[in-house]
Amino acid sequence: MSSTFRRLGVPAIAGLALLASACTATAPTTQTSAGGATGSGSSSAAAGPVTTDVAFSVATTTLDPASGCTLDDVRLTMGLYVQLMQYGERTDANGVKEQDPTKVEPYFATDYEVSADGLSYTFTLPSDWKFPSGAPMDAEAVKYSIDRVNSIAGCGQAIVNDLYLDPLLIKEITVVDPTTVKFDLNFVDANFPLAMATPSASIVDPTLVEANGGVVDATPNEWMASHDAGSGPFRLASYEPGTKAVLEKDPNFKGEAPASDVINVNWIKSDSAMLLELQNGSLDIVQGLTKNSAASLQDTEGFTVAASTATANMGFLMPNDKEPWTNEKVREAVTYAIPYEDILNNVLKGYGQLYYGPVPPTMPGYDAADSTPRTYDVEKAKALMAEAGVTTPITVTLDTISGDATQASIATILQSALGELGIEVTVNPLSESAWGDQVYGLKTQAALRLDGPAIFSAGYYLSYDEACGISFNTGVICVPGNDVLLKEVRAAKDDAERDAALAQLTKNWVADSPKAILYLDATAVVMKTGTEYLWNQYTDMRTWKAAA
Repeated sequence: MSSTFRRLGVPAIAGLALLASACTATAPTTQTSAGGATGSGSSSAAAGPVTTDVAFSVATTTLDPASGCTLDDVRLTMGLYVQLMQYGERTDANGVKEQDPTKVEPYFATDYEVSADGLSYTFTLPSDWKFPSGAPMDAEAVKYSIDRVNSIAGCGQAIVNDLYLDPLLIKEITVVDPTTVKFDLNFVDANFPLAMATPSASIVDPTLVEANGGVVDATPNEWMASHDAGSGPFRLASYEPGTKAVLEKDPNFKGEAPASDVINVNWIKSDSAMLLELQNGSLDIVQGLTKNSAASLQDTEGFTVAASTATANMGFLMPNDKEPWTNEKVREAVTYAIPYEDILNNVLKGYGQLYYGPVPPTMPGYDAADSTPRTYDVEKAKALMAEAGVTTPITVTLDTISGDATQASIATILQSALGELGIEVTVNPLSESAWGDQVYGLKTQAALRLDGPAIFSAGYYLSYDEACGISFNTGVICVPGNDVLLKEVRAAKDDAERDAALAQLTKNWVADSPKAILYLDATAVVMKTGTEYLWNQYTDMRTWKAAA
């Protein structure tokens, strides 16, 4: 992500094979499912403590669970913190374990109850957990943590409230006793337990936070951005922003112990450098290689390539309040000028799927009939530009993430494709934080964005693009009628009612061409054969373990 976590996190359904369709390139026959990928091969871990070396291509911009906005921001969160709930697991058709993003079970909580009216959730907590500082992990800490997320009012607030923002979903949090905490909601929301399993709902140590800046309304905590106040199975032994981090197992953690004793996390922007370090044995797991580099290893002895098809899609963001995107015909023209098959086959090497619509193919409520991919039709695109009545050339600055080789390749293709329409694209590579400032600050004229949901629900996912005028609507999209249909989706009493509203919402969205969907991404993770690995959209490294 960068996978965008806000509809992360970035930034994904665990372990699904590449989807078979006429618009999906054939997946390499040697790849395995991402969930629990294991095999036999040479050992990379010495006897005794297990050290696992991993690498990602896009760096974390903050370690604070309350402020993280992308899947890249939460790479370390699930290791450093616990949440009341955790996502369940399921077994796919191949017998491989994977994350189930539609189901949750207690994690720090031991149990929970829902009131008859659906407006109150009461969580029961263990009595003997402590933070590394020695402070109690109790109901007061839970209340403090979630109240803090709401006070800071960053991306985390949107996530823990399932994007109900005015008023917030969470009405009040009450400490009943040290092992009981009650959440009263303003609305009935079946997604609330899912929200309590996200990194944004992490439980922090109040004593550490208060000793290092405390909580200031609408203001990120700078200390928390580079330190942990955690409750999880790992402690942050060291952290060099943008370069590396070391996680060490907490021997006093009361939950299930992680599989590795030490995890060395590396952020490597250069695709060639990451590939070389993997090949020379320095890394056990890499996530972020270009699909071309990952595909080059699929027949190489000693390596396993695992693919997970996600809800994360790569989009060409055309903020509808910026020129030339205020003109609907220009937006539509762009969607027909892009060589999608070229991107799928030559950039992704088959790790993806084409579609065009507001709901990804992997999400319940997807309407295949109304979400067929846009065709590559330059003549139609030129005709639409003529209908638009705009004067060319038009200059557009395209913001990308520096060091992201996939975005760089796509940007080059877009420069050529849009040039055919008289749109001159200047590519503007930015650091992760600068890119975030442009996109989330609603300043960008155009951007490439890998975007997926934090909560696996169409109602949550669409609450960004289909809710007019909210600050998280980075495309400044306001399709007529869709805000009303979105409310129907969220209030639906059953799948049929939800799907009927989504079908009309999809038709409206496609007709408006608010942005270009380039593809549904399939993350290619490469690891040494024999490595234990379970795909999780939030990069939960508790089960990761170097080959024995």
